[in-house]
Amino acid sequence: MVSNQLILGALLALNVVLYAPLIFTVFRRRRRKVNASNLADAFNGLELALKAAVPDLPAGFTWEEAVARLRSSGVQTKGMEDALKSYEEYRYGGLPLPDLDFREVVKVANMLGGTRAVRSGGASVGR
Repeated sequence: MVSNQLILGALLALNVVLYAPLIFTVFRRRRRKVNASNLADAFNGLELALKAAVPDLPAGFTWEEAVARLRSSGVQTKGMEDALKSYEEYRYGGLPLPDLDFREVVKVANMLGGTRAVRSGGASVGR
């Protein structure tokens, strides 16, 4: 006859095997990666990711402040700085939206944790 302890142990192991993937799925769904189709979308995603990762950024922060904060925290921003200059010319100078490679901007935004409703992970900048 099988002992009660063996049955309880098997049921406990079965619960862990069944519920662990469910829990991991729930936590993974909270994080939404930034998906952009153009430079403006990439910078909108970066702005949201920055606000989540650096809550003490001032309300009207400039991109220079944000990049300086990222650099001081060890985040590689070299690849996105050319895109940033072109985006600022578009946004504040009235020039047409340039057709640049925005993958570096998306990469930094996702490294910061993407966009999310609840903060749970990602890079911690300036704390």
